[in-house]
Amino acid sequence: MPAIEITQHCRPEHCIAKLTGDSKEDVISEIIDTFVASGAVGEDAAAELFGEILAREEEGTTGIGMGVAMPHARASNVVDSSLIGVGLHRDGIDFDATDGSPVHMVFLIAAADSEEYLRIAGRIARVARDNVEMKALQRQTTAKSIHRFLEESWSSLNA
Repeated sequence: MPAIEITQHCRPEHCIAKLTGDSKEDVISEIIDTFVASGAVGEDAAAELFGEILAREEEGTTGIGMGVAMPHARASNVVDSSLIGVGLHRDGIDFDATDGSPVHMVFLIAAADSEEYLRIAGRIARVARDNVEMKALQRQTTAKSIHRFLEESWSSLNA
């Protein structure tokens, strides 16, 4: 099975170059708002998706370390097709990450099913270990440049 490409499920309008929230709940909400604004998730469904993701956070942190978090709904009742939102936080926020580091990059995953979630999360986790790639991602300053970076740089990585 070929590696999944993040941009298969992430639109430019689901990328945020400057997250403004001060907590993990704030940034999760901020990214979900991009799904609503694009029409990918209905306004009524946004609260349900937020609840699914917070319920998962209560099971254990999705801050995987190295400045990265992957909050998610593994098999969401809200989406028919998986969605990925990407947000960058310049100052970093407390996400209860496994290594105690502040989170600067949030990859929010609303997966249609568990199998696809595992493929998406595995791809992000593999690339997240590449310090050079993650620093380059952090330097992106617009939603379009984030998406273009993921499309051009990450698709060429054998992850």
